[in-house]
Amino acid sequence: MQEPPKIQVGSFTIAFLTDGLWRNDGGCMFGVVPRELWKREHPPDDLNRIRLNLTCPLILNGRDAILVDTGIGNRLSAVERKIFDHGEGWLPDHLRALGMEPGDVTHVILSHLHFDHCGGLVRRRESGTFEPAFPRARLFIQRGELETARDTRNERLRAAYRHMQEILATVEGSFEAVEGDLEVVAGVTAVVTGGHTYDHQVAIVRDGRHCFVHLADIVPTRSHMRGPWNQAYDLDALRTMEQKAAYLQRAAQKGWWVSFAHDDQVFTAKVANDRGRLVLGESVAVGPMRSQDAPRQR
Repeated sequence: MQEPPKIQVGSFTIAFLTDGLWRNDGGCMFGVVPRELWKREHPPDDLNRIRLNLTCPLILNGRDAILVDTGIGNRLSAVERKIFDHGEGWLPDHLRALGMEPGDVTHVILSHLHFDHCGGLVRRRESGTFEPAFPRARLFIQRGELETARDTRNERLRAAYRHMQEILATVEGSFEAVEGDLEVVAGVTAVVTGGHTYDHQVAIVRDGRHCFVHLADIVPTRSHMRGPWNQAYDLDALRTMEQKAAYLQRAAQKGWWVSFAHDDQVFTAKVANDRGRLVLGESVAVGPMRSQDAPRQR
């Protein structure tokens, strides 16, 4: 497999790993935005699904290897694989392409605990049982997010976290629940945004004037850079809009790199202000992964 692309942010190297491509309903991804608008940039298939990526930046500096989110992994049932058009996931392959093993990951910052961001915390064995995917890593999540995932009486939230029981049964002892912003290692900070979930967080890398931010589900694709283009999944769409505007404006003013959790064409880019409209500047494209759109299945 080809080595993942990288950028340099001061002394930090950031490699853009992916857990592969998948498909999800376009209406869910764009909420109130009319289909006739979003389909121009994200053409749907016959089931109204659009192609998405599972971007998981790996932040490297010295002995620290900090993974941001983990994709879907290989824990889906056969029915779920068919629904989402996702196989077993490529994250371990992309680590090996860098000359690394899962045990080399020292920290994992989880933006939130929806299945497409945390499913890769576990790996399904041939026997059907689960094991930790990153056995030596410290896992950082907001306490409120973890508590919601463990137990909620809200029907909508319960459905969003129904996958968590088998994940918690495998890795719960490795979670470090934090409250508020946290510097995970020097120069790498998890910052609470809310919006998509009440305790959603983003990862920021700073070294002097250099900065990178993984916006996770605040700006999941390049198309979501538009203010009112938000996911139907957002619990607080107004908060999402406020946060995305603040981060993207700063990125445009200061030359930051931003990355997108689910864009199938762009891993990361700098943002430019073109007569009041935010557009992509210098960028790192998602290259060809394999001959087929969907990850391999076994």
